[in-house]
Amino acid sequence: MHEVDSPIYMSSRARANPTRLAAQEVSDVVALLRLTLTVLCSAMLVSTVPPLRGVMGVLRHTVLAAIEVSRSTDASRVAIARYALRYGIPYEFAATIQRIAEEEGVDPELAFRLVQVESRFHDRAVSPVGARGLTQLMPRTAESLKPGITPEEIFDRETNLRLGFRYLHGLLDRYDGRVPEALHAYNRGPGTVSRIRSAGGDPANGYADRVLGTGGPEAYGGSGFLSSARAPRGLAPSRVSPPSD
Repeated sequence: MHEVDSPIYMSSRARANPTRLAAQEVSDVVALLRLTLTVLCSAMLVSTVPPLRGVMGVLRHTVLAAIEVSRSTDASRVAIARYALRYGIPYEFAATIQRIAEEEGVDPELAFRLVQVESRFHDRAVSPVGARGLTQLMPRTAESLKPGITPEEIFDRETNLRLGFRYLHGLLDRYDGRVPEALHAYNRGPGTVSRIRSAGGDPANGYADRVLGTGGPEAYGGSGFLSSARAPRGLAPSRVSPPSD
């Protein structure tokens, strides 16, 4: 297990050439402003449709936050604002997702994609089979990660995100960083994936492709881990055994 201050946790941006880093930050801000204008135009259109006027509050708050952040050269804040605009969620919500993903050693880009597919950012989402919350944790999985947790506690935003991302990190470790395979197991269960593989089958059911955007212009190409980190703060996911299904 790596310590938090280990060099392996050092951001690649922190090691980058200062000139290149500054250019990248300017590029990020320009892209953010373009995205802000797009969302702002969409918000104006939405406001003309009575059933959708309730969306305006969130959009207005997100756009104002993005404009404020665009004046900053803080790469982290710019990234959070871009996620908030992309998914139409409040800046504070996006900041929470990014923070917890980083604390659990998961690439925020993958974390946001997973939450979008699992729950569309609805805290109290419940699936037909009983999965709960933003990351759609099954009660048995939540119990294995946090013994004694109650069904209601699974809906708590920070708890659900932390346990879901911790579970995902454990699966990424288990499958040696093979992101699609880890996502198959996240969706179907490690036991089901093992049985299908043992029988010579393919556990893919479209879920991993939806999370990764396979074949699309913004397909995910990362490792799933935060930078090259293999263990988050506090608890090494490799020590967490996902429950067999």
